[in-house]
Amino acid sequence: MLPAESKGLWIQIKGAFFEGGQCLARNWLPFVFEPVQIRLKAPITQIAPVAASRLTAAIATTVLTGWILQIDPLKNFAPGMIAMNPITASGLIAASIALFLRQAPEASRKQTILGLALAAGVMAMGGCFLLLSYHESVAARWLTLPPLSDGSLVEANGARISASFVLIGASLLALNYKTVGGFRPGELACALTAMIAILSVVAHAHHLTGFYVSATYTPASFLTSVCFFLLATGILLARADRGTLAIIVSETAAGMLARRLIPLAILLPISIGAIRQGVEKAGLYDPTFGAAHSATTFMVLFFAAIWWTTRMLFHSDSDRIIAEQERQKQERQVHQLNIEKMAAEKANKAKDDFLAVLSHELRTPLTPALAAASYLAEHADLSSQLREEITAIRTSVQLEARLIDDLLDLTRITRGKIELHLEVVDVHNLLRNSLEIARDKILQKHLDLIVNFGADRHHVWADAVRLQQVFWNLLNNAVKFSKETGRIAMRTANQDGRFVFQITDTGVGIEPEQRDRIFHAFEQGERAISRKFGGLGLGLTISKRLLELQGGTISVHSEGLNRGASFKLSLATVDSPKVTPVSHSITDQGPARSLQLLVVDDHPQTLRVLASLLRKQGHKVLTAECVQTAIKLLEDEHFDGLISDIGLPDGNGCDVMRAAKARQSLVGIALSGFGMEEDVRRSMDAGFDHHLTKPIDFQELERFVGAMASRTDHSAL
Repeated sequence: MLPAESKGLWIQIKGAFFEGGQCLARNWLPFVFEPVQIRLKAPITQIAPVAASRLTAAIATTVLTGWILQIDPLKNFAPGMIAMNPITASGLIAASIALFLRQAPEASRKQTILGLALAAGVMAMGGCFLLLSYHESVAARWLTLPPLSDGSLVEANGARISASFVLIGASLLALNYKTVGGFRPGELACALTAMIAILSVVAHAHHLTGFYVSATYTPASFLTSVCFFLLATGILLARADRGTLAIIVSETAAGMLARRLIPLAILLPISIGAIRQGVEKAGLYDPTFGAAHSATTFMVLFFAAIWWTTRMLFHSDSDRIIAEQERQKQERQVHQLNIEKMAAEKANKAKDDFLAVLSHELRTPLTPALAAASYLAEHADLSSQLREEITAIRTSVQLEARLIDDLLDLTRITRGKIELHLEVVDVHNLLRNSLEIARDKILQKHLDLIVNFGADRHHVWADAVRLQQVFWNLLNNAVKFSKETGRIAMRTANQDGRFVFQITDTGVGIEPEQRDRIFHAFEQGERAISRKFGGLGLGLTISKRLLELQGGTISVHSEGLNRGASFKLSLATVDSPKVTPVSHSITDQGPARSLQLLVVDDHPQTLRVLASLLRKQGHKVLTAECVQTAIKLLEDEHFDGLISDIGLPDGNGCDVMRAAKARQSLVGIALSGFGMEEDVRRSMDAGFDHHLTKPIDFQELERFVGAMASRTDHSAL
C-alpha cells in the first residue's frame, strides 16, 4: 500500500508525466486500477488476454511509480533483485494497454486505432534501442542507470529487451492477420518472446544472472521477464482459433492435457531451481546433492502431475463415453418416438378415413328408408294403424342416425376438430324447441311435465345447434329413463350472473358409485340398464364436452337407484340483442311451381325413392348414377336444381356441381354420408347451397326444394 502523501503526489504529477495525459488516463487508469472481476466460467480466450494485460500494467505502473517517487522497494519488489528500467516500464504499460484495446474481436474503430498506434510505438521504441545496442556494444551507455541505494542493479535495455519489444509490438500489429493457409505471424513473434522470457526467468531462479553482468550491461530483471511472458501469453490466447493454440484451448482431451502439463513444465524447473539455490545458500546441502535432489523432485512432481492429469482424462473420457451412450440412447428413443408418432398419425388418419367411409356406408342405406317413411307418415290417406307402424320405422331410422352422429361427434371433440359457430342465443327458445321435438314421446308415456322458465337473463354466447343438441339429449334421457306416468321438471334461473338450467326426473336414477363415471364415454350405469334402454352411452359425454367448449358446466345429482336424477348446467349470460334477428331458416312453404331437377346418386334404392317422391310433388326429375352421365345431362338439359351425392364411383359430386355452375344457374343441394365439418366446407366451396347429411328426412329435403322454387321464381322476376 502506498502512503497517503505518495498517492497525492502521484495524482499531482500524472498529468505532467504523460503528454496528452487526460485522454490517455481516461483509457488506461481505470483499466489498471479497476478490480479484476473476471467470470471464471468465461472461455480462457476471454480471460487470459484481459488478465495478462491488467497484471502487466499493474506491475509496470507500480515500478514506474517507484521511480517517480523514488521508492526503491517498488522498483524491484525485493532487495538484491535487479530493478526494472523506467523506460522498460513505460513500454510495458503501452504494450499492455494496446493488448487490452485489441484483444476483443468486436473492438470499436476508435479502440482499434489507438491500440495500433500504441503497438507501433512499442515496436518503434524497441527498434531504436536495438539499433543503439548494435552500435554501442551490448547496450547504450546513456541508458544504463546507477544501482539503487541498497546496491541492487538496474537492468539495461539491451538486445534481448529491445528484441522483445519489437516482437511484442509486431505481434500486436499483426494480431488479426493470417495467411491463406491460416498461419499467423504474430503467433511466431509471441512464441519467440515467451522463449526469451522463460530463459531469463530460469536464469533468475537458478541465480545465473551474475554470469551475464558486465560494466556496460545488466540483464533483464525478473519482473521484466515475467511481464513479457504475460504479454506473449495473452496475445497468443487472444486469437487461439486454429493451430497449436486452438488445440490448447479446446475442450478435447488433448487440450485438457496441454493446459495442465505445459504450465507445470515451465513452473516446476523454475520453482525447484529457486528452492535449490535458497537451500544451498543456507548450507543445508552441497551443490552435488542439490542437483540430484532437484532432478528427483522434478521427476516425482511431474509424474504426480501426469498421474493427476491422466485420472482427470480417464474420468473425463468415462463421462464422455457415458454421455455418448446416453445421447445414442436418447437418439434411439427419439427415433422410436418419431416412428411411433408417424404410426399414430397414420393410424389416426386411417381412423378418420375409416369413420368417414363407415359413416357414408351406414347412412346411405338408411336414406331411402327414412325418406319413404317420412313421406308416408305425412300422407293423408294412410290408416292410423299403418301410420303408427310407419312412424315407428321413421323413429328407428332416426335413432340409428343419431347413434352414428354420436360416434362421429365424440371423435371430433376428442381430437379437437369440432367447430363452433358462436352467437347470441335465446336459451328459452332452444328449450321450447327441444320440448316440441320430444312432445310425442312425453305424451306417449303420459309423463307429468312441469316447466318453469324463471330466468330473467336467458341469452348466452353459444353455438345454437350444439346447445340445442345438449338440451335435446338431456330431455330425451329424462323421457327415456322415466317410467310411465312419471314426472319431469324443467326450471331456469339466474345465479351469480349465470344462466342455470335444471331438469329433474323420477326415473331409474343413478347409483352413488356410478355418478363419477356417468359422463365417461360408453357409460350407462348398470349393464341391465344398458340392455333395457339401449344406446351407446355417449350422449352425456358429448354434452359435457360441448358445454365446456362453450364455457359451461354440467353436474348430476341422484339419491340412488330408482330415485330419479337431476342434471344442472350453467352458462355465462350476455345482454339480449336489441333487435331480434330475422331467422333465415327454411320455412315450410310449398313449391311455387314445378321444377326440373337432376338427382345424382350411386345408390340405386336411394336414387329411385328420392326421384319417385319428388315426382309425386309435381317436379320433373332426371337421374344419374355417375359423374359422366350427370355432366352429359347438364349439357343437354336445363335444370332448376341439382341434388347430388358427394361420393360417386367415377369422381365426386363436387365435380358435378362445378360443371353445373359453369354451364347454367341453378341451386345445389349436397347429399352425403360424410358429415364432418371439412366435408360440409368442401361441398360449399364447390358451389352447393346446402349440405344434408344422410339419412335425410324427406320433409327437410322438401323444404329446401320449396325454397329453391321460390328462389328461382324471384330470379325470373
